[in-house]
Amino acid sequence: MHSEIKTLQLNEPFRIAHGTSATRQVLRISDGTHVTEAPFVPYYGEDPAQTLAMLNQAVLPEKLPRTAALALNLLRHDLIGHATGQKLSAHALTKLGPSDRAAPPGCRSFSIPDDLDVFADKVRDISQQFRVLKLKLGSGDLGLDLAAVSVARYAAPEAALILDVNGGWGMHEAALMIEKLAHYSPALIEQPIHHRHGIEAWEELRASIPGNSPPLFADESVQTTADVAALAPFIDGVNLKLLKCGSFDAAVAMIATAREHSLQILLGCMIETSLGTTAAAHLAPWADWIDLDGHFYLANDDFTGIQYDETGQLLMPDRPGIGAIPR
Repeated sequence: MHSEIKTLQLNEPFRIAHGTSATRQVLRISDGTHVTEAPFVPYYGEDPAQTLAMLNQAVLPEKLPRTAALALNLLRHDLIGHATGQKLSAHALTKLGPSDRAAPPGCRSFSIPDDLDVFADKVRDISQQFRVLKLKLGSGDLGLDLAAVSVARYAAPEAALILDVNGGWGMHEAALMIEKLAHYSPALIEQPIHHRHGIEAWEELRASIPGNSPPLFADESVQTTADVAALAPFIDGVNLKLLKCGSFDAAVAMIATAREHSLQILLGCMIETSLGTTAAAHLAPWADWIDLDGHFYLANDDFTGIQYDETGQLLMPDRPGIGAIPR
């Protein structure tokens, strides 16, 4: 088994409420021709060098960082998939049962804009293919956040808009912005308040907004199945990412828990290559929304896997295991 760190170069800086990135790193673990990856995310605080050193020890520690745990879990599933001739989704099928619908339409995400005119052109262009658009908000400037949504709605009047704040609003700001942004008919508003505020803040927020407000989804506030159950009375859905769950198995369990509490599921990703987004996409049939476009922002995506057709519909590779292959 071999482990390494790969640095990903972004096409342009990507800005969210947590900060701006021009590069990202992923952990790659390989066993012969089988390769998996898991992304390092700056705001999780994991040190890539320490993780790599841990993996190079003769005996692995019992508790691994989430990046290492995910990559190893995916490697095990990929090996099993090739040995049995089954795709990664087969594991989800045994736990969740068959889905009664096709995968949701694909989504494209937009960084917090610096230039609203350039932003409008990008939205207009991308919405020709994708009918679901995710706008990153939480800029620290409520006027800019409102302007970005207004510009996007005007540029793509028929698109479903997902507004992702990444915890960038304060409690009072969130209630105010949710009321104002309802005018633009967003499909949902994701993580309007910071996760450090806890469950009580979600309860307070829910009580302070009208009953007909846009659906509220939790992302950073939901790390485990226990978090899903605890937050269920105050949210409408959860954002599920493989890295956040720590394994493909844990992601399947989180889907099952969300279903038990009648919550919608947004299947997301980090900025990662097609190897990572393809692994996540095997859960798409059990999601209500998918946001699997992290590879679009890379100048050096060295794998090929999922594709999107001219209408933005997800196309899965017809290969066993994860199904992504080197370019």
